[in-house]
Amino acid sequence: MEITFEKMLKVALNNLNALERRGIVKFKVIVEDDEEHGTLEVVQKKRKRKEERQRRLPLYPRGDLMSHYKPYLDNLKPDDIALIPFGSFDFEVLRSSACAWCSHTWGNGTYSSTINKEKQVVEIYRFPDEMREV
Repeated sequence: MEITFEKMLKVALNNLNALERRGIVKFKVIVEDDEEHGTLEVVQKKRKRKEERQRRLPLYPRGDLMSHYKPYLDNLKPDDIALIPFGSFDFEVLRSSACAWCSHTWGNGTYSSTINKEKQVVEIYRFPDEMREV
């Protein structure tokens, strides 16, 4: 006895219909030829148009974060560590922004970052050239 897709579909639909009649499930199955089974109403979620989307407001004025961490990273040589004080910035936001700059400037896999809450600094370690990921 060969099991075909049509036989499997028929069995599955019979089971789903029985469950639907008992009020246990609602379902909708659409097969290749756009044949629909079940009573579940499927509604397409409309995407907002670009002008309707809201952008998140920045936490800090443009350039404030970069002007804070960039002096610590500008002249950082391979195998050196930069200690960037939190200042008035959220440490996760500061780390994220500094890491984005490092990835853009030096490339991915060329540094490591940690947050030292005890010393109130973000630590950026720039790997030596021979340790960089390829």
